[in-house]
Amino acid sequence: MIEFLDIPNYISTVCMESERKVSMAAGPLETIMNPTSISMAGASNNLRKMGTIQLINLIDSGFGGEIMPIHPKESEVLGKKAYRTVSELPYAPDLAILVVPTAVVPGMLEEFGKIGTRHAIIITAGFRETGEKGRELEKRIIEIADAYGIRFLGPNCLGIVNTHLPLNVTVAPILRYGGGFSLASQSGTYIAQSVQFLQRNGIAMGKAISVGNEANITITDCLEYLGEDEHTKAIGLYIEGIRDAGRFLDVARKISRRKPIVAQYVGGTEAGARSGSSHTGAMAGPDYVYDGLFEQAGIIRVSTIEDVYRIGWALATQPPLRGPRIGVLTNSGGPGTGIATTCNASGLEVPEFSPEIQDQVSRYLQGHASARNPVDLTFHIGMEALTIKIPEILFSAPEIDGVIIHGIMDTGFVDLLYPSINKRMPIDHEKFIKFSEIELNELVRMPHDHGKPLLISSFFDESDHTVRVFHEHSIPTFDSPEKAAQAMAALYRHYLIRNRASAAGRRTAGRAVPERAQEIVAGCNPKGMDEYSAKQLLRAYGIPTAEETLAGSREEALDAARRLGYPVAVKACSPSIAHKTEHGLVFLDVNDETALVRAFDAIRAYDADSQVLVAEMIKGKREFMAGVSYFPGFPPCVMFGLGGVFAEAHRDFAIRLAPLTENDADEMIGSIRAKALLGPYRNMEKVDREALADLLVRLGDIALDFPAIKEIDLNPIIITGGAPKVADALMIIG
Repeated sequence: MIEFLDIPNYISTVCMESERKVSMAAGPLETIMNPTSISMAGASNNLRKMGTIQLINLIDSGFGGEIMPIHPKESEVLGKKAYRTVSELPYAPDLAILVVPTAVVPGMLEEFGKIGTRHAIIITAGFRETGEKGRELEKRIIEIADAYGIRFLGPNCLGIVNTHLPLNVTVAPILRYGGGFSLASQSGTYIAQSVQFLQRNGIAMGKAISVGNEANITITDCLEYLGEDEHTKAIGLYIEGIRDAGRFLDVARKISRRKPIVAQYVGGTEAGARSGSSHTGAMAGPDYVYDGLFEQAGIIRVSTIEDVYRIGWALATQPPLRGPRIGVLTNSGGPGTGIATTCNASGLEVPEFSPEIQDQVSRYLQGHASARNPVDLTFHIGMEALTIKIPEILFSAPEIDGVIIHGIMDTGFVDLLYPSINKRMPIDHEKFIKFSEIELNELVRMPHDHGKPLLISSFFDESDHTVRVFHEHSIPTFDSPEKAAQAMAALYRHYLIRNRASAAGRRTAGRAVPERAQEIVAGCNPKGMDEYSAKQLLRAYGIPTAEETLAGSREEALDAARRLGYPVAVKACSPSIAHKTEHGLVFLDVNDETALVRAFDAIRAYDADSQVLVAEMIKGKREFMAGVSYFPGFPPCVMFGLGGVFAEAHRDFAIRLAPLTENDADEMIGSIRAKALLGPYRNMEKVDREALADLLVRLGDIALDFPAIKEIDLNPIIITGGAPKVADALMIIG
């Protein structure tokens, strides 16, 4: 770990190489994040200007390449030779940074294009996020960039940080260098104004990218770049909206199996979507859609930006968790219980230690202390047991996969006692504090010596010597026991992601659209698709449905019922009647001819032109639903959940993006709250999950093959004999 603000030493060992090696193929971010020369337009000698502050941070970051300010009047800016116009620059810089008035941006970007610069960061705001006029201006800079082959970040962003070069063009200085955690953010604040928070928590940001309006380079491009970046061990994302969720999914799921991704999404409410739109022009979607996207992509979703930083740092610095079994060591019962409870609630185990481990641990405990797990030293003042002896036992134990410790402290606690002790026994404060420092060299080596993660819970900050030591050695600390446990749960989540079934081999590859399906859709009534046609389409894809017949007269209806056998279901079947139940046009358990004629006549009385559907009554007590919905920027989204008449009330469903793999579908099925209904339940046999997953995969195929179908609703899907069968289907053609 690089010492705080040890910039000269850092620069001399790992900074700019005159012959920079490009480690990735031709990606624009490789040059943007590693330029050899930069021209900044908008900086001056006025220290109150934003561009000036950014130039100061660029210079002070230790960037070793050429810096060429552009200023129409000044011959020198902050000690650097300035040029009045872009055309006066001695050569085309690798990177242009624009912090100029909005109206000036298009012309200046074109000037850079003319001299051969192909990469830019447009800090300036006032584009799409401001309304129609801003959208037109943003369209103009996109056209200019396309004409000259320029790739750019922004507009309306706050720049980039690369502590490994080093390079910083944000409004805040770098305080810690060389970390393995990198961030791509749709808010510039989270790469520029968080430096004090990161410093206090011992977090060294390796690379940070503010994407702004994403007019050219998107957050998905940044994710792809960081996924291949050798310095980045874990990736954080702050998201207000994704425009191409299909590509984002493809990129993220390739990365997440080998490199953890943690994300916060904030556009899932009406207020959040409105704020994101006015902030960066982001296109938000419902929370549950992003839940499904993140689950499918293998992204760990968190609720706060603090969690992005802290959990991301834990994922970047600690050995990967190899199982769910966590050893908990504490000097107090309360924190131990809090850690154990949070671990269990998050899917982790806090197993009782074997007799052999308990026997070893007990040698370092007082008689009343517990060695079972959590190990509770009950405020044991001697720190050796807490920092060396018992941790070594736990890290060496094959039955433990990770360790959480609460209560290690020295100077912070002693400093609180000093005033009272000094009254009774005068002692030099500095010597008193120094004397209290404990040795942690053995403990900080244990995670990597044993290949198991260590997380620390402490109510102290860096005023305590032990916290400083942990931070210097990249051991994450958390200011509550529960937060430490939540971070360990994130490490376990990534363990599950690493070991999930492969997403490769999608069954849609090379799949032909069934000819019968094309005939059905082509022959649909111009008003839309009725239930009979919808089920015919499902059957063309091999999705099982109720057996049924269309009847145009009473006699045809009676013949159909005799063939199917009573009881039957009788429904209106018209493309102009979407929600039949709400209009009283669905009759279930029709037991005889009299009831059937009554149902037929009621339907015709409501709509004389409606066909009548006579269908088998499917026997089954468990009802699920599936469907397809569309959201801006997303491919068709397949939904699955609890069905029947109470589906909307329960709102127990999961969602994934098409095309689905069988594993996607199976994970979706297993993620609903009512998943107990899928197993043997009250004398009912377990559901054939493979058949149910196959149904969902094929449903996604239909949506992809026929984009004119704008909504699909299969409800209920009744489980009969353990197998799913669609009883009702609604498809709306847009």
